[in-house]
Amino acid sequence: MEPSVYNFLMDCADTPVRYRVAREFLLDTKTAKKLERELLETPAARLWLQNLKPQTPPQHRWMEHGSFDFCLENALLKLVQLGLHGGMPQVRDAVGFYLARLETAAGYPQKRQDFITAVLTANLLSLAQVEHEAVQRYMLASLHEMHAFMQRKPLALYLSEEEKQALAGVPKCWKDKPFLRPEIIREYGYAFPMLYDIAGMHSLYRLGDSTVNHRIGDIIRRIFTDTFHRSVADGYGITIMSKGSYMAMGWDPKAPGWFDVADYLAQGRVPQLLFYALHASRYPAARETQWFSDLLAHLDLYQTADGRYAFPAAWLPETQGYAVMGRHLSFGENRRKKNWREIESTFYRLLLNAEPGLR
Repeated sequence: MEPSVYNFLMDCADTPVRYRVAREFLLDTKTAKKLERELLETPAARLWLQNLKPQTPPQHRWMEHGSFDFCLENALLKLVQLGLHGGMPQVRDAVGFYLARLETAAGYPQKRQDFITAVLTANLLSLAQVEHEAVQRYMLASLHEMHAFMQRKPLALYLSEEEKQALAGVPKCWKDKPFLRPEIIREYGYAFPMLYDIAGMHSLYRLGDSTVNHRIGDIIRRIFTDTFHRSVADGYGITIMSKGSYMAMGWDPKAPGWFDVADYLAQGRVPQLLFYALHASRYPAARETQWFSDLLAHLDLYQTADGRYAFPAAWLPETQGYAVMGRHLSFGENRRKKNWREIESTFYRLLLNAEPGLR
């Protein structure tokens, strides 16, 4: 984008966007340091830090995974959206509870056996640039397991219709759903990639390790194919917990609107697509797809005469719910400002333009 876009954002945006522009794009350390102090005092940053650490220790049963604002996945993703990161003592302090859990998970011989306290937690802590030995150890081992699993051809994830008929006690609403083969979970755990891997795995680019980069590229190239999108069910399907006990999986890593971006946008589920694209754009292999080119072309329909952007307000919601579903796409602008849409839309489009692995 033209330098005038940076000037516009630095002149007009509230602290979170100005901080991220200075730190991530202008590489202006002095300005970023000054704005960092302001950022940590903003009501949004203070609120979401409190959501990340609502009690000491947290008392709610489901602290990592869930739709509430106090759940790790929403609080930490929101703080990252606002520009906060693991280099800030306040963030490191707030995630201490989850780091302690991950230290235990990082010692497991097979890392991707536990979805909530490991797969989800590690990706989010890594995304937030929390530099910790357990986070890096888990992420690297997890990447190795996922890469090995994705080399299987074909993936053969599902029971046949005949095998499904032998299952007992299947709820009526799930009888027509695909069921994951139980031996897959027993042998590999959750080694198949998930939406949370799309959100966090690109953080490993910062290591500058060619083997790591190669493995990430292999996984992403396998996901971003027609074959993967046709063969993997939405949400992966139903898992067999024990005889007569079942659970819906969820969180598949497929690109929303893969086969038809325009049709997907027309259906109105745009925030989920925008969240996904924000993280998928960090992978070179994803940027090379027709899906990404089509998305950029449609977003450019909302470019203004002066080279900025103004998306519909409904595309940038801020409401309780899963962040990975696009419920927290605000970058912290005061929405009473007349130009908040222009600021947040322009900054979002700027992020999609950024070189993969920049952050």
